[in-house]
Amino acid sequence: MPTTTKRPVHLTGTHVVVRTPRASDQSTLERLRADPEIDHYMGVDSGTGLLWRQVFLGDNSGSLADFVIAGARDDSPIGLISLWDRSIPHQAAELSVWIGEGHRNGGNGTEALRLALRHAFGPMALHKVYLRVLEYNVRAIRTYQKVGFRIEGTLREEMKVQGRWHNLIYMGILADDFAAADTLPT
Repeated sequence: MPTTTKRPVHLTGTHVVVRTPRASDQSTLERLRADPEIDHYMGVDSGTGLLWRQVFLGDNSGSLADFVIAGARDDSPIGLISLWDRSIPHQAAELSVWIGEGHRNGGNGTEALRLALRHAFGPMALHKVYLRVLEYNVRAIRTYQKVGFRIEGTLREEMKVQGRWHNLIYMGILADDFAAADTLPT
């Protein structure tokens, strides 16, 4: 069973910090989340994504754990990682992640994922973390592979986005695979 604790999390990398959300993060995260590019890569059609743009944190989110991705220099939120519990308790969780405009393509996502996975496979005692990603989100797929995720399957024409059907790729990483691939300094 995954371990859930209410103890604050603060994981420090070179460029980012992955930490427990604070009430003061809400407005910044909602502003960052209101980005049409995030909608596109999450498969949310423009005009229908208002609910998807709301950011729920802590007890309101329904997730196993939420982690704010913040800049290491100023601790300002730049994105969010969530781990979602499965209804079948097999020490696994589904990961979702997004990073706001102006904070992508600099290694922030890769570093934040490594920090969050260390916590997931360490203190949370998960065995597996998995995710779903649209096939056209090539940047994200590369990032997931960089930290050790493997493609486990493809659901053909699973999501209709902007009037076109797209494949949905399932990716996963096991605790042992991550331990072998973890290259972030401790």
